[in-house]
Amino acid sequence: MPVYNAFSGLNDKSYDLPNQNWLPVGPAFKLNKLNEGTAIELEYSGEALAASITRGNGILFEIRLNNTRPSYLSRGSLKTTDLQCEISAKSIYVGLPKATYTVQIYAQAANAGSSAKGVVLDPGGWSEAIISTEL
Repeated sequence: MPVYNAFSGLNDKSYDLPNQNWLPVGPAFKLNKLNEGTAIELEYSGEALAASITRGNGILFEIRLNNTRPSYLSRGSLKTTDLQCEISAKSIYVGLPKATYTVQIYAQAANAGSSAKGVVLDPGGWSEAIISTEL
């Protein structure tokens, strides 16, 4: 039987992304993986905003557990031509043991030498959420 969780309250403050580094944006949440041999799917479909993007084409977003890359992922993106838009990101983790993990969205200015300022998730405060499913 699948186990579902929703982590909302993503609109905590704005973040700056210097020097094309992957950095957390939005708050961190604790996820208790209850079973051995199950996969974890994490998904975000919601708004993102950037006040500015310098020398780049946009921002990439991905959802991580304990700041580790997932087994499979689909990154979200925000383009320089549209500084506020709906993004969608999905991560799937397989082979993780039963434990408590930290869930957080990470973002990176997409091009070498680029940066972004004022990055906000759920800028309208509409209670958009990261949805987790343990399968």
